[in-house]
Amino acid sequence: MDDHASPSPATQFGALPFRETRKGEVEFLLITSRGSGQWIIPKGKPIPDLTPAETAAREAFEEAGILGEVDPHPIGRFAYVKDQGQPTAQLIPAVEVFAMRVTQQLTLWPEMGQRSMVWLTPEQALHAIEIDALRKIVRRFAKAFAKGA
Repeated sequence: MDDHASPSPATQFGALPFRETRKGEVEFLLITSRGSGQWIIPKGKPIPDLTPAETAAREAFEEAGILGEVDPHPIGRFAYVKDQGQPTAQLIPAVEVFAMRVTQQLTLWPEMGQRSMVWLTPEQALHAIEIDALRKIVRRFAKAFAKGA
């Protein structure tokens, strides 16, 4: 097993799912965590034989039933406390985030019914997200999107 090439076990990969509205504005898809119920993005541990971006896409499919195009370059990273307020709470030191343009929303998926999800404007998403570093990633992406980047 080649440990030096893989990320630390605590590292996770997440997708920031977005779509463009008819008006050319961006919306983000947020889901609730199963533990604390806070609004987050789909994310999970590294999956063997998948790149970080592919892992983010797989998590988005499993947790939110979405498919799309994932940028292979991360747009940021954040730390968070998993299951905050629960006896099982643990610090996840790094979630690497990849932008994912959603092209399809499925009616059936693996974790269907286990979480809530909602499409939000950047302003709504910034109010819903409690993790400050994730808010910064969303804010920066929304500004770049608005400029056509």
